[in-house]
Amino acid sequence: MDIFQVLSQFAANGVAVMRLCHERSAYDIAGLGFSLSEVKSWKRTGKAFLAPADSPRLQRETIPAAERAGLSIARLTMINRHTTRLTARGQAWKLRAELVAMTGSHEEVNAYATARVAELLGPTPKKPGMRFSRPKDGMCTVTVTDTQRRITDFEKTLDAVSEVRASNAAPGSQTVAKKRSRELLDSLWEHLDSGAGLMTPAYRTVIAIGLEDCVKVLRGEGNDVIIALSDGTTMTGAEMLSALMAGQLGSEIFAGLFHPVHGPVNLYSARFASAKQRILATAENLVCPWPDCNVPADRCQVHHIHPHNLGGHTKPTNLTMLCKYHNGVNDDNPKAPPRNGRVHREGGRVRYRSPGGRELENTHLNSSLGAFGLI
Repeated sequence: MDIFQVLSQFAANGVAVMRLCHERSAYDIAGLGFSLSEVKSWKRTGKAFLAPADSPRLQRETIPAAERAGLSIARLTMINRHTTRLTARGQAWKLRAELVAMTGSHEEVNAYATARVAELLGPTPKKPGMRFSRPKDGMCTVTVTDTQRRITDFEKTLDAVSEVRASNAAPGSQTVAKKRSRELLDSLWEHLDSGAGLMTPAYRTVIAIGLEDCVKVLRGEGNDVIIALSDGTTMTGAEMLSALMAGQLGSEIFAGLFHPVHGPVNLYSARFASAKQRILATAENLVCPWPDCNVPADRCQVHHIHPHNLGGHTKPTNLTMLCKYHNGVNDDNPKAPPRNGRVHREGGRVRYRSPGGRELENTHLNSSLGAFGLI
């Protein structure tokens, strides 16, 4: 039995692992090399599934169903994490039974469970405000919550300050590369210390909208039209029209043409080929297409799907947007042994292919609202 088969056996016996954790000390099991926090979460799962329940019939049916399905301890722990939020009698066991019976990947069940719990509990909207943490080791953290539009505009303002700082650097001076979080912080303090008012950054975000919805917006019927932007946010058609009338979208409007099979074809009213290709790639993928990545296309890099050094052409169908990290770890050479997986174009769409051959797409809302999702 090789190591992959060992992992397969472990993954298929989540209920057995759960029973073991319920019966044994977490410290004893952690002594095998597992993290204590992980083992404790398994133990909590075992207690939730195996201890006396308020729905004994569902408990008797659900645990054998989990065994027959060969669910992993990770899957059972994820299911339990969602059900612990439900406090009404019998509600948690009903959801456990529902999730155990589901097929699909861990991520698909997790996403469904999140939506299901939100449905059962009702909306719990975030409230605008600021929070300051208690000082620790000489450091403190501030958290600001507000509408996505105001926070994103604030981020763009700091980006604009960073660009000004870089342009004002003395010629020939050595600048130290910083992480984005530190660069934004330095820009914030410089902006506040200068006493300057709010800057209006140049608007370079791509807005993806289908032709039919565009006609609705221009007719003044855009309140129900949801439009995705490459900065990671959304807006209604009415908000887009208001921004357009206020001159906030710039003086140039670009129209991208996408084929339902081959992908991006052309961009009209563009002046430079490089800008043209970047805008098309951004309109197609408003966020990095790597699964679970939430980096908006505005902060991504243009990526050659078929590597340029292996003969890949710089043309719209061979380009997409990847965040800096995934652009670096992507398996560029399709003929080399797979390590991390790679993005490729299949049926016109850009998808991620895992080293094991699984085809996955990013489930971020703005990913489905990109140009290709509108045709």
